[in-house]
Amino acid sequence: MGEHLRERFRQPGPKRILALDGGGSRGLLSLGLLAQLERHLGERSGDPDKFRLAHYFDLIGGTSTGAIIATTLALEWRVRDVVDLYFKLLPAIFAKSQAPGFLRILTPGFKNTALTAALNEYLGDRPLRTEDLKTGLAIHAKRIDTGSSWILVNNPDWCFYDSAGGDELANADFYLRDLVQGSAAAPTYFADVRIPLMRDRKGRISGYAHFFDGGVSPNNNPALQLLLTVTEPAFGFNWPLGEDNLLIWSVGTGYVRKRFERRNRKRRSSAKPIRDFSRMFYATKVQAALEGYNHDISQQQITVLQALSRPRFPWHVNSEVRMQTSTPLLSTAPALTYQRYDARLEIDEPEHRRPEHIEELLGRTMKAKDVDALRRLDIRTPELLDILYTAGEALGSAQLIHRDTPNESLPMRAPAITADWPPSKFDPPGWRGAQAG
Repeated sequence: MGEHLRERFRQPGPKRILALDGGGSRGLLSLGLLAQLERHLGERSGDPDKFRLAHYFDLIGGTSTGAIIATTLALEWRVRDVVDLYFKLLPAIFAKSQAPGFLRILTPGFKNTALTAALNEYLGDRPLRTEDLKTGLAIHAKRIDTGSSWILVNNPDWCFYDSAGGDELANADFYLRDLVQGSAAAPTYFADVRIPLMRDRKGRISGYAHFFDGGVSPNNNPALQLLLTVTEPAFGFNWPLGEDNLLIWSVGTGYVRKRFERRNRKRRSSAKPIRDFSRMFYATKVQAALEGYNHDISQQQITVLQALSRPRFPWHVNSEVRMQTSTPLLSTAPALTYQRYDARLEIDEPEHRRPEHIEELLGRTMKAKDVDALRRLDIRTPELLDILYTAGEALGSAQLIHRDTPNESLPMRAPAITADWPPSKFDPPGWRGAQAG
């Protein structure tokens, strides 16, 4: 087993990558956009009833909740089926906290029981090399006993795919259920996950690797690492760079920046009052700083990828570099076609909002406390879960600001997903719209 995708990975022609962020329950926001993408691509394929995202993307990679979505999609699930699983599973996973926030330095907030049972049920004993995976899969996790970030792929040409020194198990024989749970073991929320690594002469487990959520590495947003993965010879893909050769479609789980500032009665804001910060325990302040770690790294990675490409809808990075429409390329020519999609889970005055702000997507004014509730990783309330999914759907249908905008105060807009976006030059051979533009 495991050889069935080699021809797909090696065949000439453009390659397509789907990158899925971590974010706990907010994975439903990603799924809302993916539902829109699946519908559009299904129509372009000419056979929408049978189409799956695994038929389009040559590699689907994810971290934490993104690893769950990536694995199910690579197993040829429909997006609708993953959505149904999330609405069923999330209330069970986060049904009851076993420790309040301030005690999570001593014990995880939630038990692994519900997630473990679901992964056992839906993924079973399938190893990474299973032929049930219909496209490339990359799972990102943090191995804490060695301090290393792990990226596991189902490419038989990966140098560590069948590597098994001495009594070590081959990476391709790790169970998908264990890898996904390890990738989703968010610190303070869940206990670390032990994955069998070695067997003794009698075949008994004699050693383990210990994993936490891949989000505590630089790969909570895995897009940049996926670019490195498909171009680094060690992973065996060796896909060529170029705007016509490589597509990365990157989907977030909601933009969250934790801020504290003095209240300004003239401006609505998602920021917490500065007095809340001054009253915090030192450990809580440290945690607040660390919570910004993933945000900062993700922003930096988006900035780098946009400087290597010409996205149709550039992500507004900050007030300095803005949309990067005038930023010189880091390469002599675009290294790839890249597009980032995410929703801004923050409120602001209308003149400061962008189309991807939550209030714009939902078409209504929201209170700060309601938006704050959407930022949590452990959402279990059906109403809030539905809002996240609806926001993702709205993002897929939104009119986003186009890169040709000369003045952001007078933006040019275009549909987020259309008949020619993702570019039809990336359509697989035989599709109705292939090579149409």
